[in-house]
Amino acid sequence: MRRLAVVLAVLALSHLAVAADTPDDDVAWGDLVSDGKSLVIGRFVGKFDSTQFRSRRVLLREVNTGEEEELTIGDGLGTIVEGIPPGVYDLIAFEAVYFPRIPGPMRPARHRPIRQRFAVKPKAGDAKTAIILVPENRPVYIGTIRADNPFEGMVYQGHQLRVFDDFDEALARLTTMHPTLIGSLEREGIVPARHFMLKPSRRPGPLERVVGLDNPIQQARDYIGDGKYRQAITWLETFMPASDQERSAVELLVGEALLGEGLYNEAIQALGEVLLLDANETRALRLLARAHAYEGNLEDAQNLYEALAQMVTGDAEAHLHLGYLYALQDESERSREQFRVAFETDFDYLLHDFGPFFIALREALDVQSGEYLPPRVIRFTVPPPKAMASRRGSVGDGFSVLIDHEGKVVAAQIGAQSSGSSPLAMLSLVKATYAPASLNGIPIPALVRMGDVGAPSQ
Repeated sequence: MRRLAVVLAVLALSHLAVAADTPDDDVAWGDLVSDGKSLVIGRFVGKFDSTQFRSRRVLLREVNTGEEEELTIGDGLGTIVEGIPPGVYDLIAFEAVYFPRIPGPMRPARHRPIRQRFAVKPKAGDAKTAIILVPENRPVYIGTIRADNPFEGMVYQGHQLRVFDDFDEALARLTTMHPTLIGSLEREGIVPARHFMLKPSRRPGPLERVVGLDNPIQQARDYIGDGKYRQAITWLETFMPASDQERSAVELLVGEALLGEGLYNEAIQALGEVLLLDANETRALRLLARAHAYEGNLEDAQNLYEALAQMVTGDAEAHLHLGYLYALQDESERSREQFRVAFETDFDYLLHDFGPFFIALREALDVQSGEYLPPRVIRFTVPPPKAMASRRGSVGDGFSVLIDHEGKVVAAQIGAQSSGSSPLAMLSLVKATYAPASLNGIPIPALVRMGDVGAPSQ
């Protein structure tokens, strides 16, 4: 039971979703209809693409009945061809099972797979929730869904969903995979409907990408994303904005580059100018809050993060920062509540961004405003490799483990190029039992990072 509890703690909450039916090769449309099913066609790419992830699935909940269904994501191309009852469905989450690639023999009793999940809260498109409509009189095509952790400069956006309309390619794949099904649809004159949970994105063409290299604003973003903050500032100084919108965009990027360069007061001034022009510019608000936190202006940082938390419901970074700030003030209950909210929705993108954790440590150690204790392993379920203590990581050959304020591992990320003892080291940390990190004796979240998972961080 103890081992099971550890597994469940790592984004492995069991669910009651009913498995959808992948049609057999000889199934016709009429067979699905007589069974009370319709057909969902699509594709999923991006998150969980590694060959170490299996049993990928999409979790849905029918709006009217509350019944849960799951769509299996095929290996390889990530195709979705599943029969489920007609209805209107909320998109709840994506799941996958991580199978560690470890040196030596795999021991099922010890090296058990880890189920990981990320909740869905679309941050792109024209919908606040992701809805999939499954008609009863024809199959439905839901597009190619791409889910990843995009970042732009120093701002990480969490799980962003994009949908691409690849209808012709999807139909061609379906013809190859299920010729009997396609034949029955053609005989009855049925064409699959198109229903996208978000407005489809347009793929940029090669010409657009080439032209984009001459875009000074985009070039500055690229410099910031690469940590070349001084180059970004110099580059923007040569650009003459043609509108108030461009002027605001340039000022925002200058403020972001100044923040990355460690010039916090200058960054505060630049970002404040942006907010004077547009008080709803959440990117500027987020960066300004960080700048005040880095500068040690805790009261200003708290006010700004509280404003951000109100403007962006469930924003993990805002609530995480507030939890740390309240812990520095010895406000245990308020701190615990902020951490609880931070881990309710999208949060594992914080595996790539230890800015919030650095701010907390800086205030606790450099300013001596609190006592910090790192997370402590109480018990290893899987013994760590001997090389873990002296590990030297290269790009893409490392991992991160996010531990919440209750000592639970809530997210983990391993670099795409990880090999050797890295998977076993991550598995050891993921399945360990922890005493959480603390600040002034108040339990706080912590990020354990070894090597480099391949994403930049500030």
